[in-house]
Parts: sequence; structure tokens; C-alpha cells
Amino acid sequence: MKIALGQLDMIWENKEASFIKAESMVKEAKEAKADMIVFPEMTLTGFSMNLDKIGEDPDNSWSVSKMKECAGENNIAIGFGWSASPVPPCKKGTNRFTLIDKEGNVVTEYCKIHPFTYGGEAEVYEGGDEIISVPFLGHTISLFICYDLRFPDIFQIASKKSDFMIVIANWPSVRSIHWQTLLRARAIETQSYVIGVNCYGNRDNVYSGDSLAVDSIGNILGEISGREGVLICDIDDRAWNLRKKFDTCGDRREDLYQKWREK
Repeated sequence: MKIALGQLDMIWENKEASFIKAESMVKEAKEAKADMIVFPEMTLTGFSMNLDKIGEDPDNSWSVSKMKECAGENNIAIGFGWSASPVPPCKKGTNRFTLIDKEGNVVTEYCKIHPFTYGGEAEVYEGGDEIISVPFLGHTISLFICYDLRFPDIFQIASKKSDFMIVIANWPSVRSIHWQTLLRARAIETQSYVIGVNCYGNRDNVYSGDSLAVDSIGNILGEISGREGVLICDIDDRAWNLRKKFDTCGDRREDLYQKWREK
């Protein structure tokens, strides 16, 4: 699989302007013959708590509709983030990651499990309750968003089905060493390919990007930092072979871990 990481400098809370920039990156990825392009968390707005302005109807999303059209027109799969308005009786929205195939069909959608409490996200967005793993483009892919990266348990659970994890984020540059270290750690721990797609620019925070692709033994396959741009990386299917030879998952003692959790 050839994947494009779209490190976008989105226009704050301006979906139309940000979409124009994202669409240009889609065309660039198409020219590079990428199978899929992935964009950062809250792709067209930035990491905003202004749900009244940026929230969209979960069943009739403008952003999803535009990305479906873009995928179909350019014959490329697209992964991106957006904010969904509350679904009554819930009063909070959800932070979502949608995956669309090259024909423009929604493959799956993930709701961020861990809202970033420290940044006030949990006051506005409800945490999801499902780990998403889906067969796609010759892999089984699991989707995560930003702060999820700090919780290794969900990656271990996902790796029982998946060999490829994608994390989209708005991760500030002040904590960039955490971002890079944790992406590599999740890849090594789960023996999975891990793609981290961050944003770039200066909005609510300063973002240096540092989007990267990591293979199943922790090697960095490609990285883009300090600018807006598209990074193209090749992902092969060797993760499952590695697991067969060096089966760390099989050596995990889940029953013992659960016993100590209960204590």
C-alpha cells in the first residue's frame, strides 16, 4: 500500500477554505499514485471546542459529503477528522475519524475514545466506546485520534485483529517528543505499522507537524516536520510474518493482568 500523510495547515474554524487546501493535497497524492491520503484530527477546522460553529449533523455532514466527492473524483481513499453535533439525549458532540474508499463510500467511522480532559475537550465531546478495526487495502486497519496514543491498552486490543494503526492528531509542538516516542512505542509493542498524521501551523497552539510512518519493528519509514506538505510512504504486509516468528502477543498473560487490575 502506498499511503500519503497530509500534514495540513488548516484555516481555523473555516471548513471551506481548509477544504480547498486539503483538496490540493489529495490531487498531489493522486499524482504520486497513493492508494490513500490521511489528514489530521478535525481536518477542516483545527482542534476547536466551538461546537456550535463547527459541529455537523452526524447523518448529514458537509465535511463527509465533500470528502466523499473528492475521493470519488480522484480515485483515492481518504481518512480525515471532523466534529459531530450532539445526538439527543446526549448533550456533547463526538470527535470523529472517517475512512472513505476510492469510490467515495464510507468504510468506517471511529469516535475518539479518550477526549483530552487537560485541554477541556471532555467538557464538549463525549468519549466513544468502540475500538474500530476494518479490513482495507490488504490490511486490517484500526483508527485512533490524538490523546488515544497515550493509552497502550487499546492498541494491544486492536492488534489482535489489526496490523496497521492510524493516529490523526492536533498535537502541539511543545510535546512533540511525546508524540514521536509514543508512535514508535505503539508500533514496537504491537508489532504493527503505525501512521501518525499531525497538523502544522499556529492557531490555538503551535504545531510543528512531525507526521511519520513507523514499521512493525519501530523503524521510521518517513517523516515530515516544520512545514505543510504531503509525505508518501510504502506499507508492506510483513507485520504478520514478524508476529509468527516473534510472537510477543502470544506471550502476554491477559488473565494475570486482569487479576491485578481487579486488585
